[in-house]
Amino acid sequence: MTGALVVGGGFAGTAAACRLAGDGHRPLLLERAPRLGGRAASIHLKDRDETIDTGHHVLMRCCTASTGFLLRIGMSGTARFQPTLSIPIVSPTARTVLRSSPLPGILHLAPALLRYHPLPFRDRIRAMRAGLSIALGGARADVPFAKWLTDRGQSDRAIRSLWDPICVATLNAPSVDVSAPAARKVFRDAFSRPGAADLGFFTVPLSEIFDAARRYIEGRNGVVRQSAAVSGLLIEGDRVRGVQLETGETVESRVVVCAVPPADLARLVGDGGPLAGPIEAALQLRWAPIVALHAWFDRPVLDGEFAVAVDSPVQAAFDVTRLHGRAQNEGATHLVLSQSAAEEWIDRPVDEVSRDLLCALGGLLPRVREAACLRTLVVRHRRATFVPEPGADRLRPRAVTPIRGLYLAGDWTSTGWPSTIEGAIRSGIVAAAHAEGRSATGGGLAS
Repeated sequence: MTGALVVGGGFAGTAAACRLAGDGHRPLLLERAPRLGGRAASIHLKDRDETIDTGHHVLMRCCTASTGFLLRIGMSGTARFQPTLSIPIVSPTARTVLRSSPLPGILHLAPALLRYHPLPFRDRIRAMRAGLSIALGGARADVPFAKWLTDRGQSDRAIRSLWDPICVATLNAPSVDVSAPAARKVFRDAFSRPGAADLGFFTVPLSEIFDAARRYIEGRNGVVRQSAAVSGLLIEGDRVRGVQLETGETVESRVVVCAVPPADLARLVGDGGPLAGPIEAALQLRWAPIVALHAWFDRPVLDGEFAVAVDSPVQAAFDVTRLHGRAQNEGATHLVLSQSAAEEWIDRPVDEVSRDLLCALGGLLPRVREAACLRTLVVRHRRATFVPEPGADRLRPRAVTPIRGLYLAGDWTSTGWPSTIEGAIRSGIVAAAHAEGRSATGGGLAS
């Protein structure tokens, strides 16, 4: 009988397996795909001999579980953080930088807001007041964040050019779709204190991080099996007994951490039994897409490593060549345009997506109009993250389930965090801690 089973090899499942392996429990991690990563996977482009992430992922310094996970597996050097928050903002008519200053608390952003050119001065003052209200404990009512902002004098222009870009980047939905508490979590944890929102960029493809995690697990007598699709959980009465693979193989274990999306969990459980209620609730979560346009140019087109756009169809552009330490004065440059809350892009033909985004990018960056685009690749994530709309937190299940020995992980579970890498890793760590028997529920490895 296996000591502990982990189903799902994304960040949640991998973090759970690493925690269990580090504590001597010799987990078996099962992943149905031929590679680890889940929604954060990488792919290898044979024609370019280059490995790329299907989407572009960014951390903040407040993401302490993520940095702890990287430290655990010996990859802490693969996330490089800004020495201080600095976000280049570009629009068709102006450029500015949203930069932290050496002032205490929420005031560290005050000088940047006062110089935020996309807004009239009156809106900048009102934005500072709203930010101060959040820092002092406001935005607790479970209402749309846009309503909370409007009630506090935020103009449509301020919502469109300041609040929405932040919500879309961090929550994958505009302020009209996210709850005030979800937005409050972002603004309080990240922007209300100096340093917490400093951006961290991965300096290698995420596949290298998952490879290191696999080595960490296997180096502690755990096992990682890829291309190992689970067809169902084995449940007897109120206790889990293991899993069955699509090949017909049965793997027995009294502890299973299931780190898969809600729809997959419903399929694995079948009629649901004691889990029917939590699964039915989780299936009501609404999901939002992300579309990534990868473009290779014959020369650098960005002045720096990244830029955030306002008043443009483009949302954010990242120079992967620079971020991965391959910057040169001449030569091909790999740029990623990351489009969150991408309902308007998700079903459009790839040629249209490439054409329209590159045209809009040319309106922001003059160098794009001078460069030759060598290749493009559009990657769609139809169900990239769940939308933290009003009421969503009540639909998110906890790690401990009514079935003894079965624990849930995933960024969609009740972590207190939005649907991010940080939320996924936190969920895996919590599920593993319960699996080790460190809760009062029983059914763990120590029981």
